Amino acid sequence: MDTKWNSTGPDEGLEQLVAGEVREALKGVEDAPGVAKVRVSGKTCGRLRAAAGLAALVLGVSLVLGSLGQMAGRLASGVDSGSFGSGWWSTDWQETPAFRQEVAQRLRAFLAMATGSDLEWWDTASGDTYIVSREGESFYEWGVTDTSSEIAWVEENTATAAPDKHYAADKNLLYQVLGPERELLYSNVPAGAEISSSQNLPEGYNFLLVFRHGRILLRKDGEPVDVYGDGFFTEDSLWDVPGYENFTAGEDAADVTIYMAVREEPVPYVQLNGDGASRPANDLYSLYQRIQGMQKFYLLRAVLCVLGIAYLVSTRLLRADRRRAEKKLAALTRRVPGEIWWLAAALAVLSMVFSTGFGGYSPFEFWYSGWVGPAVTDALRLAALLPANAPALLALVWALWLRHITRKNTEKEQRRSLLGGLKNAFVARDLKLPVQKRLRRRSLVRNLTLWAIMLTAVLCCVPVYEMLWWNFSLTVICVFVPAFALMAVLEIFWIRRDWTLVRDIGLLADQVTAIRDGDLETPVDLPADADLHQTAEQLNDIQAGLHRALAEQTRSERMKVELISNVSHDLKTPLTSVLSYAELLRQEPLEGAAADYARIIDEKARRLAVMVQDVFEVSKAASGQLPVHLERLDFAKLLRQTLADLEGPISQSGMTFRIELPEMPVMITADGRRLYRVFQNLIDNALKYALAGSRVYLSLKTEAGRAEASLRNTSREELPTGVDLTARFVRGDASRTDGGSGLGLSIASSFTEACGGDFHVETLADLFTAVVSFPLAEEP
Repeated sequence: MDTKWNSTGPDEGLEQLVAGEVREALKGVEDAPGVAKVRVSGKTCGRLRAAAGLAALVLGVSLVLGSLGQMAGRLASGVDSGSFGSGWWSTDWQETPAFRQEVAQRLRAFLAMATGSDLEWWDTASGDTYIVSREGESFYEWGVTDTSSEIAWVEENTATAAPDKHYAADKNLLYQVLGPERELLYSNVPAGAEISSSQNLPEGYNFLLVFRHGRILLRKDGEPVDVYGDGFFTEDSLWDVPGYENFTAGEDAADVTIYMAVREEPVPYVQLNGDGASRPANDLYSLYQRIQGMQKFYLLRAVLCVLGIAYLVSTRLLRADRRRAEKKLAALTRRVPGEIWWLAAALAVLSMVFSTGFGGYSPFEFWYSGWVGPAVTDALRLAALLPANAPALLALVWALWLRHITRKNTEKEQRRSLLGGLKNAFVARDLKLPVQKRLRRRSLVRNLTLWAIMLTAVLCCVPVYEMLWWNFSLTVICVFVPAFALMAVLEIFWIRRDWTLVRDIGLLADQVTAIRDGDLETPVDLPADADLHQTAEQLNDIQAGLHRALAEQTRSERMKVELISNVSHDLKTPLTSVLSYAELLRQEPLEGAAADYARIIDEKARRLAVMVQDVFEVSKAASGQLPVHLERLDFAKLLRQTLADLEGPISQSGMTFRIELPEMPVMITADGRRLYRVFQNLIDNALKYALAGSRVYLSLKTEAGRAEASLRNTSREELPTGVDLTARFVRGDASRTDGGSGLGLSIASSFTEACGGDFHVETLADLFTAVVSFPLAEEP
């Protein structure tokens, strides 16, 4: 069984499956009688799918993030802290922690009134009223009696105000406070009503609390409620009331009896003051409304979050169409500079930081007032307060998303940036300056900027220190931390630029080395805004010029070789004929001047043939086209063989040869035939131009991994200075007409270099020295 839906991915298979079901359903609808058929083109259908995919993404992300952000913000604000606990999500408000806390506060207030003790603000029903009650004494009363933001300011100055004045008119809680002798102290129970048992509760009341003998009995809907559990009070106990083994009421309150009945569904009511003004006093009703509102809030956000997830699932199925919509949207937003998106994101963050949240305070006020400590949990709570501003959160998300899709679907060259434009303009102007001036100015700007930041931070210390109420640590955080952070960012930017400059210098140095090593084709490529870009372009121009010159020289050498080859070939044919006929003439019985003429013709023709061959070989060697066969050979043996072959001319010359050759083999790598020709030319040169009867020295020695052969003789004529004797057609004596072609040393130098050796000539007065050296061959 194919589990990939015709070789497609799981998501594509699911999309095809859903699309098929939709088509089948639409087909059934179209075939139904009375249904008008509407034809939609494929292009329009694609646009609708793209718009639907994009809308689903926007709605899904907005609903999920907005719902989760508001729930996190409300939880972190602590406005519902008294409402959470066992049963906080119950549909019965009397099962919530907030109700239990309110009832416990009322009980403490009635106990304080019954015993005649001070009733502080935290013991009142509202938690916001300050009442002092002492028997037989007049008192001043001022306070706020609404715990759910319904605030009433009361200023009264009477001599006999009742302690339960603020509870007597309560329509949601009925109470009776009995003294030790069962005498009625305080009550707001209507005449004829009874609240001493759950069976006699007035209509609409279902909750009864009885405090007797220091313990509490609870009944709800006629059923008893377990108050004390295992009998010991802990932080996890549901009821914060006296009667536990470790939480007693005290001797004064032990003989007091209190009955409290709470309405099942609180109702609003209005209380009139003595001057006829009305004031709300709906504590339990406000609590009921707050619990209902809290539950509706979280339920609605949960529903919206689930709906958002459903939208995200649908946009996953339409992802291909959504991407097309994103590209079209990016075509509209690519004209917006990237800094606009960052500015919008920054404004959204500022709005989240300074906007008032669920607790009536902004995250900044929470932090500034010290309500959030340095602990990790406090930091997380502070972070959770930020997304409470759902519009700002969504503005942040969508600003960053628009920037992302714009960069993703826009080529780098088409992206717009205000800072980038300013930077390019500055760089273009800066690149017009010389490199030295550019670097000096950059160093000056760098130092001045760092000093300016430090000076500004120091000058801001005193006013910020006073504004923050002389809080030194907070001043350091607000002044020096941002200053050092800015300096660090700038230093990182400058260090990266310095590293780039170092890299560019290294690339230029490597390029110079490469040109020296003969690489004339690979240019160095630096960015257009690099400091050394102009220098790199100039070096590339030099490299290109050298390449062109070398190519031109190579082409010229090749043409020269071809010309010499053609000329040599053209000359060899008539020379061969001349030599043949000269030989025939010499065989004829010629007499007198005719015989001399035939001899001279033969000699000159042979000399011309040798010269043509020498010119041809020198040209090929100079152009690198001379064929060589490199092999391991004994240098000393080659010299001995050359001397042996030239023993006849040497003995006839009348010169003395001093030979100094090692007995051990001196192995080098060279072409034996070419190297033989080198020393043949050198010895011939010495026999022709050395001083008659003088000595010629030929030696071979090894030193520093090289084998060096030298031939020294005293010249018959004075040697010129400043003349390269190895150049073509150069002779030591330009006036000589002894038959030399001026190519002997040139051939020796070219052949030596072709074999991988070195050849040079040294002259000192009339002393001529030719040196041929080769690296020693490695052992096989």
